[in-house]
Amino acid sequence: MTRTLTLMLSAASAALLAACSPENQVPVDEELTDSANAATGEVATQLPDMIPVEDDVDATSDDDDEDGADQAALPTTDIYLGDLGWTGNVPAITNVRNVTHHPGYDNQPAFLPGGQDFFYSAESPSGLTDVYLYQTGFGSAAQITDTPDTGEYSPRNYSDTSGIYFVRQLADGSTQHLVHANANGSNPEPVLDLTTVGYYAFNADRSKVAMFILGDTFSLQVADLESGDIVVANENIGRSLYATPDGGGVVFTTGREDGGFQAMLYDFEFGESEYLFDLPGQSQDFALVTAPDGLSAAFASDAGTLYFRDANSADWTAVADLSSFGLEGVTRMAVSDDGELIAMVAADRSY
Repeated sequence: MTRTLTLMLSAASAALLAACSPENQVPVDEELTDSANAATGEVATQLPDMIPVEDDVDATSDDDDEDGADQAALPTTDIYLGDLGWTGNVPAITNVRNVTHHPGYDNQPAFLPGGQDFFYSAESPSGLTDVYLYQTGFGSAAQITDTPDTGEYSPRNYSDTSGIYFVRQLADGSTQHLVHANANGSNPEPVLDLTTVGYYAFNADRSKVAMFILGDTFSLQVADLESGDIVVANENIGRSLYATPDGGGVVFTTGREDGGFQAMLYDFEFGESEYLFDLPGQSQDFALVTAPDGLSAAFASDAGTLYFRDANSADWTAVADLSSFGLEGVTRMAVSDDGELIAMVAADRSY
């Protein structure tokens, strides 16, 4: 069954990539770029992973260092893929391998719904970032966007017909739009007029979107795309923002008094937030997954250890020593819908 699924998904991805020849790749949107360059007074971009402030991959570094003014280059990171096996609701990870191995920034993996391929953001020869698609069945990646004057981050796909979404940072370095495009990256259009979008997560029918918004503080704002109404749901949030598997809510983080982070759930229907759990140690990154028995669950890492918990857990359980796989400074991660693969962003120390 797994082999059949992989082949089907790879064929689907191949069809998508057939449309991604250079002449079909998305060009820079000149109208947006000109508008951005003419704008003044925009909030400066200091997001953890839109530019170098995200993943300073030294596991011993302080998060405060990530927000410093001297951010000369994107961190050198790669995406590592691991196989997940389950004994009941207890996961085990094996066969961890570097799948994006190249000198530069590879980050923000997001699996296709129901699939084992994933979109991610990677540094291109221009020094900025583009969207790539990694095809697990073929063990190779293809470039989806090609925009030497802008950067693309946080690519996500929601269904076979949804196209892709990503955050585009324009040439002025501070204007960041949430953009929707065709699956091959063509015909990009801003979803909203907001120009300070960092990260985002849609509800099930994509009529609402929760966004990490830059400002004097980082806030969670939720837009109703039908009415145009936008509400501020929370202030002082962290960089992790993911829709629940059913699309009914979005999980985000806020800081704790001890310097760590706690996960909160915002309900799209009722517009209310509630506490879920503390993240381990000083971690601020996690990945949501549905466990084999159907329970909501999550992975996180801290100080070189991969942890897991499900909805019935009172605390986190250590799953693996990530250093045994040669991984350092693990930050962002994602799990495929079938629970068979975990993608983890970690330092690339080979360059």
